Amino acid sequence: MRIEPIVLSVLLAAAVAPAAARAAEPLVCNLHALSDAERDRHHALGEKLMSAVVKVSELPDGYALALDLKKLPADAQGLPWCVVEVAQWAELESRCCPFLNFGIDLRGKDGVVTLRLTGGEGVKEFVKDELGVKAASR
Repeated sequence: MRIEPIVLSVLLAAAVAPAAARAAEPLVCNLHALSDAERDRHHALGEKLMSAVVKVSELPDGYALALDLKKLPADAQGLPWCVVEVAQWAELESRCCPFLNFGIDLRGKDGVVTLRLTGGEGVKEFVKDELGVKAASR
């Protein structure tokens, strides 16, 4: 028996499933997704990145964080922080929390990096509660 037709059928069914069914993905973190060293790196990157947040914007399905990486001290090699560290944090976070979607934008003119944390139902509350992100009051 060939597995390809079965896999293709499952993929097609998932692609045409109602959006509401796909949006109901459970918010379950995988606490074993990272090694101890990766978890330490993830934590250190997260603390630094959160200290570089200069603006939080609420999105319909999450938040956008404007980061000014120039606010951060040089890394251990004396190099300035860059979008690579943002991407590394997002990659580690995505392994722990696969229900989150990440977007990273870099504006060359002013060097502001925007990190978007979005997802399905409940993600906005998760980001606010677990990651301590909240939009500025108006």
